[in-house]
Amino acid sequence: GAAMLKGTGRIVIDPFTNGLLTTLFGLEVVAVFAVLLALPGALPAGCPLTGPQAFAALAVTCLALFPLIGLVKLIAGHACALLSRTALAHLGDPVAKVKTRNKLRDQSWQLTIHSAMTALEAYILFVDGGGEHWLDDYRSLWTPHPHQQVNSKRSVHLLYLLQMAIWIVTCASHRFLEERHKDYVMMYVHHLVTIALFALSYGFNFVRIGTAVIFLHDSSDIVIDLLKMANYLKLEGRRGGFLVEGTFAATLGVWAYTRLYLYPVRIVWQGVWYGSREVVTAPGAYGMDGFTAAAGSPFTRGHSPGAKLGDGSFDLWANLRALPTHATLPGYWACGSLLTALLVMHVIWYMLLWRLLFRSVLGQTLHDGGADEYEGGSDDDHED
Repeated sequence: GAAMLKGTGRIVIDPFTNGLLTTLFGLEVVAVFAVLLALPGALPAGCPLTGPQAFAALAVTCLALFPLIGLVKLIAGHACALLSRTALAHLGDPVAKVKTRNKLRDQSWQLTIHSAMTALEAYILFVDGGGEHWLDDYRSLWTPHPHQQVNSKRSVHLLYLLQMAIWIVTCASHRFLEERHKDYVMMYVHHLVTIALFALSYGFNFVRIGTAVIFLHDSSDIVIDLLKMANYLKLEGRRGGFLVEGTFAATLGVWAYTRLYLYPVRIVWQGVWYGSREVVTAPGAYGMDGFTAAAGSPFTRGHSPGAKLGDGSFDLWANLRALPTHATLPGYWACGSLLTALLVMHVIWYMLLWRLLFRSVLGQTLHDGGADEYEGGSDDDHED
């Protein structure tokens, strides 16, 4: 795991854990690029690119992101340093320290990419082609079956290309370039899980639910980015316009709605564990004729005669007993488990937010609490 070296404020990572995660990261990247070259049929229907073209596009996008990240961080670093020396001088020039300035620059890239991707995802879900119901009707995620879906929206495939490149580069940056925090290991795991989910969802043509998942994560990350940046700039209390307090309250509310309600209810439960089986294994559904013939009835796997999809009558446990696995449910257990793992991380991070709030009630400022709980030490520990 990660631990703070006493008296220095430095985060020390267990070499074995770090090496293991880095090996997994390397294997994931190799696997993604190898599949694009070796298995051209792995791309979902509707993709405008061939396998080699997708390979080249992903490689070029990854390479292009590095100078873009550098440019964004350079501009943000100079802008925030100027702001700190002038408009925020009354707060003691909060980003005068190199460590704080580097963290602020790192977070500026996260804010930029989360905002840009949220805009693209919102365009797909609510504008392009009249919008979609992938967030509010789980039946639309699986109808028709992903094997039969032709997702012709180029915006969806562009989103997946950009997101895969972003997460590969973000994971590399997290490992090799960025300042380390106390949650370094959990964030590393988060990045690895995310890359795996992107690869699996695109390969299995689960792009509808994938787009909904990405939207909930990116949109809710904007407020946490703003909170961290406000915290680095020490914009708390009356002298700071209560921006830390305001963004902290917004984060609590937004995360509760998106990550602890919409995500577990609409995505993890209704969209995957429950809803996918209800729709995909329904009587008359694609690929189920053989099982129905062998069982002698279409109502041996949790569906009731006369029931309609979405009416709540589906018996998941009967379905699991009859069909623990099936060719029409590829990746069910892998994707469901990975999405559930992300939910566990959401809960842990949300508990950390409430822990910070509790410490502030006891008299500690949110800035100091954040330094203790997340940053790994005071920003004052390292001078220029």
